[in-house]
Amino acid sequence: ILLKAPFSTTGLEVGKTVVSGYRANPAKVAKRFQFIVKQHNPDWNDIQLLLDCLTESERVLVLKAGESAARDKTPQGEDVKEHFPLQDLRWDPNKTAEQEKLREYQEWIRLGFKRGMPKTINWSALYSVRQGITETPSEFLD
Repeated sequence: ILLKAPFSTTGLEVGKTVVSGYRANPAKVAKRFQFIVKQHNPDWNDIQLLLDCLTESERVLVLKAGESAARDKTPQGEDVKEHFPLQDLRWDPNKTAEQEKLREYQEWIRLGFKRGMPKTINWSALYSVRQGITETPSEFLD
């Protein structure tokens, strides 16, 4: 029998600190979220608490990317909302099938963190590449 232990206030503060750096490093936040999943096994409500620490636009990006990942893996004919619900379905962690759905949801959210933030182009790095005065065009391209 699995018993649910709610997040402590300290745990929530750590979660808030982790997700606050989402824009700067989405992959790092995804990795930290994976650690939180391993350590705490958060249920749907706990995950929503962590998502609430994001800005509204970041939250939407994560949820859309997570839902997209779930849609790609959901068998044809099944409703994606059964695997990626927008409301708490109160999955019972003591039932194997429902525990598996929770694990899938945790993975979709992790993928949402990883893929949600669009990659930005560092234009300053592109403009810093210049052909030298004595360099021929073919040398520059090499």
